[in-house]
Amino acid sequence: MRPHPVLTMAIFYAVVQVGAILLAPIFLPQMGPFPDPNDPVNPLIYIVMILLMTGLLLVLIKIGRQKVLRTLFYVAVFVTLLYVFTPLLLEVELSIAPDSFGWASLIFAIAISAVLLFALVKSGEWYVINMIGLILAVGITAILGMSLSILPVMILLIIMAVYDAIAVYKTKHMVALAEGVVPMRLPVMFVIPNRRDFSMDDLKDKGLTQREGQGREAFFMGVGDTVIPGILAVSASIYLPDTASFLLTANLWVAVGTIIGGLLGYLLLLRYVMRGKPQAGLPFLNGGAILGYLIAYVIVYQSIGLSAIGL
Repeated sequence: MRPHPVLTMAIFYAVVQVGAILLAPIFLPQMGPFPDPNDPVNPLIYIVMILLMTGLLLVLIKIGRQKVLRTLFYVAVFVTLLYVFTPLLLEVELSIAPDSFGWASLIFAIAISAVLLFALVKSGEWYVINMIGLILAVGITAILGMSLSILPVMILLIIMAVYDAIAVYKTKHMVALAEGVVPMRLPVMFVIPNRRDFSMDDLKDKGLTQREGQGREAFFMGVGDTVIPGILAVSASIYLPDTASFLLTANLWVAVGTIIGGLLGYLLLLRYVMRGKPQAGLPFLNGGAILGYLIAYVIVYQSIGLSAIGL
């Protein structure tokens, strides 16, 4: 019996964030994109990068340069996969041969990344997209979470929630971007089929949206909808005091509360998603994650104040 697509999306959300929390300690601090995790300017830099990249993608779609767009994505996917697999395999290599120089892990990381990229290029079916999307989401969430402390993450989540709402409901350019990119079979959205014989070819005629009353070919969830709120969970696990608590340390309990809050926001989001129209996920997911974080922080640390946001 196959799980309902809604449950599968919730599982994807949780797996990405738990995986990122487990992966983050393996990354070296210098691997992060920001040298000072406490600098509140960091999220603004990230926002500018997102706007520039979104603008570039929309221009390429509008002028019909899908091949250029696809090539850029393939390069980005390969580099990110390499970035994720290298430290993991290096840990394994050093545990076997402590005096190793790390060449074996790099070679294996290149090989695995190349095989996954080849599968994406040649097949591009939903299960390949989802597998690569999960790996990318876990890696990106871990890297950003360990690179940003609590306050910059809060700023990032609030700005991204506002931007997502504007991009979906007002300008609608995020919908246009999804409609243009997903048919290219790129791992920017998780694709959850609603029937066993679903193929990505089915989207050519029907697209991503369905009118009310029509049967859904599949459900979709943006990879960013798992990454952005997950950054707060990872940051909590890294930067909050790891004082002893029941079963887990205090920082991990706050991270768990952040994940639960995001999942509750996801359940609220589903009320609108089930109507068949595109919805801005981040206002619900980020809002739930922030509330879950604050509630868990108060319960675990028995205090509330500027320390809750890392000040």
